[in-house]
Amino acid sequence: MDALQKLRPDRDLQCYFFRPSAAATLSQTSATGFTVSGTWRQQFDWAVIEWNRDDVFQHPALRPLPDGDLSGLTLSYDETRSNCIPIDSNLFATVDWPILRLWADDGTGEKVYRIPLLNCATAVEGQYQPASAQITLAGAITPADYVGFSFLEEHYTYQLRQDDTLVYALQQLVAAVQAFSSTMSASLTGTTITLTYSRPSGAAAGANGNRAGVYTYVSGAATEQWDSQWRQFSGGSSPTKWHIILPFGSLTDPVLGKVPATSIRKVRWTYAAELQSGAFQRSEFQAVISNWTVVGSGGTYKVAGPGSRRIEDNSTELTYSGAWTSSAGNFSGGSIQRTTTPNAAVSCTYTASADHQLYVGTRFFDGGASISVVVDGAPTRTIKLQLTGEDVLARVLLGALLAGSHTVAIAQQDVQGAPFYFDFLEIAIPATILPLNSKAGSLALATDWDTDHSIALAPERTAWLIDALGFGGRVNHYVGALWFYEIVFLGQSYASAVITFTGTPDPNLITSISIGRTYDPPSKQTAISHLNLIGDTTVTVAKAFELQINNGYTAIRAVAAANQLTIYAREMGASGNTITLATSASTANLNIAISGPTMSGGVDGAWRTDVTAIPRMNRAARDWHRSFFTALRGYGSDATAAFSMELQNGDPSVSAGIAQRYPSQAPVMLNTPALQTNFSPASTNFWQQVYLDMAQIQTDAGQVPYLQFGEVQWWYFPDDGSGMPFYDAYTTSSFKTQYARDMKVITSNDTDPATVAEEAAFLPTLIGLFTNQISQFVLQTFPGCRFEVLYPVDVNSGRLNAVINYPHSEWTPQKLTCLKTESFTFTYSRNLNSCKNSIGAGVALGFSPSHSSHLIGIGDPNSPWLKETRLSGVAALESVVLFALDQLCLIGYHVPFPQSARRSTRMG
Repeated sequence: MDALQKLRPDRDLQCYFFRPSAAATLSQTSATGFTVSGTWRQQFDWAVIEWNRDDVFQHPALRPLPDGDLSGLTLSYDETRSNCIPIDSNLFATVDWPILRLWADDGTGEKVYRIPLLNCATAVEGQYQPASAQITLAGAITPADYVGFSFLEEHYTYQLRQDDTLVYALQQLVAAVQAFSSTMSASLTGTTITLTYSRPSGAAAGANGNRAGVYTYVSGAATEQWDSQWRQFSGGSSPTKWHIILPFGSLTDPVLGKVPATSIRKVRWTYAAELQSGAFQRSEFQAVISNWTVVGSGGTYKVAGPGSRRIEDNSTELTYSGAWTSSAGNFSGGSIQRTTTPNAAVSCTYTASADHQLYVGTRFFDGGASISVVVDGAPTRTIKLQLTGEDVLARVLLGALLAGSHTVAIAQQDVQGAPFYFDFLEIAIPATILPLNSKAGSLALATDWDTDHSIALAPERTAWLIDALGFGGRVNHYVGALWFYEIVFLGQSYASAVITFTGTPDPNLITSISIGRTYDPPSKQTAISHLNLIGDTTVTVAKAFELQINNGYTAIRAVAAANQLTIYAREMGASGNTITLATSASTANLNIAISGPTMSGGVDGAWRTDVTAIPRMNRAARDWHRSFFTALRGYGSDATAAFSMELQNGDPSVSAGIAQRYPSQAPVMLNTPALQTNFSPASTNFWQQVYLDMAQIQTDAGQVPYLQFGEVQWWYFPDDGSGMPFYDAYTTSSFKTQYARDMKVITSNDTDPATVAEEAAFLPTLIGLFTNQISQFVLQTFPGCRFEVLYPVDVNSGRLNAVINYPHSEWTPQKLTCLKTESFTFTYSRNLNSCKNSIGAGVALGFSPSHSSHLIGIGDPNSPWLKETRLSGVAALESVVLFALDQLCLIGYHVPFPQSARRSTRMG
């Protein structure tokens, strides 16, 4: 298998976004480019593309050894942004959309180096076209009247004389603009002035100019009239595609100086929502990156090759001193050790068969301790695990050592209470060629789009990992409960303030508005000033401030209505109430009144699933999944897309009508976190379109659609203490309609069904109706679509659950392509007999082995999941699926799996 290359988009980049409001993913990635796309839902949404020295995603056999030396590389690419702030925008960068950020250590500690991308860019498509606006003067001349206009912070006024004509007056105004304006040129046609935003040329002359406005005025008898009180500039355009060249070895921060390119930890490109003129409207975006080329030296990664091994935190090769505690989780080997005791230490003497690099696996985070390291009695080295604003697992190189025996000691070298986490020691024998694993035809991996092993990675990378690790069976992809759908911020309102101008502006005096924050000192306030012109009125002053604010202020926007100026926060909700406002004092003839010292009326809402959006799946989800299924098909792998009943942002209100409810009427809220939806028409209508969207995506990817009803059942437990979750309005009213009585309150999942016979007969029919309506809805458009059910045998072992959560008339071999079973609690409780019964449940329910599948949890390395995998293989099922890719990689199970009957093993 080929070596891994630095900065390769489909192997070495990640995407993150501002949560929960934005949604963004990579898609269509290859060695030569990628697309980042998704949805903006508020003005300050952003997404980043990241390269990181410390890969935490790939399996240890495929994971690059940490290498932050980019000094010999030059990256070049073309970029086209759509509905993102462009790199040549003159807006204030509230986030770093015009900047390439590099986290690098110059030997005195890590710093963030900021490289303006525009300095590295050349326009390759499109060109600068200046924005313009036209204003026309008409009417009769009255001597001593003033006519004029103002734009940006410039103003041009002419006082009419006895013999003037309109054309002559306009000629004087044009001449003044031509002579004195630093931003505009002017021309005259008849009695129409054209103002063109062309000075200076370049970025300001392009699309940036479309935010500018001009307002007009007349004073005196006012027998002259402009055709409009104001005009917005328009028609400005800027380059649409940029070619960017980044020679890492010579990149220079304007303040910090040259980037230490041999020790870069992280690189980020940032994309941000384009500035909207009004209240923010949800919109989709994309940035297309093409012709991605990396040239130079040092571009190939090394991995821990043959003969490498890890000494896990629970190995008998380690000696601990002092107080330590162990925690289980998605760490190497499934656990990690922690100490907060000064001088608590871990030591190890080991033997290596070849020259190697020695790493310690640890955790960097805000508050991390300093540790001391001694290798073979060499001088003590101090490593600081403090990392402000981040929390990452990483490997630290302790030395390049020769073959033979070595001793390493690592100790907490800090104050009491500062944590040091020890995960593993890695003896890495560097290699460039990746291992080649043969495919196991029916053994498959599950993926979960709620985890960063899916949503943060290029879909092509996730598919490549599955293939490279040797899994050839049908992939079980859980689309998740957190991010795939559209959301809306229900109940929110923007904060605002009103400024009212009355009287007459006093010419040549300054009227100003100061904007700040309640938590900032007055010195940080921003003053917005207007010079009162001889022709100004309270209406034009309000308009002048509106145009000035909307020309480029990113925290606020303004709307002028007659003599009132309403200023709105651009940020959603109550945080806008922290914006302070003050004005200059009223003058002799102008009175200024403000609604209050701060904005008010900002109310936080709640992000809720938009159950009416078409399509239901958001842009990020659609693009990622289309690429994922396309990539899997390229590797010859089939895949199922699974949905459960869970929605992180599902509306729990009674009026929404989509929540399962306990007898107390509390909605069923799970620790996912998510709402468990019900089987009502409102819920069905939402989910029908979700499944149809996915069928379309799979079809677009060249795959025959395969959809899974994943745990589409009544919630399994009476978690709130009042009873089981059957008591939403639709369920209770439907039952009463059918049986002419109220449902009994059922308090246990092990209730004898005979004691609630009518309820036990009724409840599964709602599940069956729900899945039938969805499948029929999809089959109308995609008649070849395949369906399967994921049935958890363990949580349905109670007497009631066993009856109510399986609609026998609907979940049949005639209607389903496959029945998949799971029983994680049996696995983790080491109950192999029950696991075996779960494996055979599909056959017991009438499905042949070739139409049965089994899903196995692998999150606990001490459980017998590997034995369960072999038992499933003996049963000759269509597929045996391990849940999930992220745990396989993070825990680091050895692949291919050992063939003996031993328990699961880990790398090392």
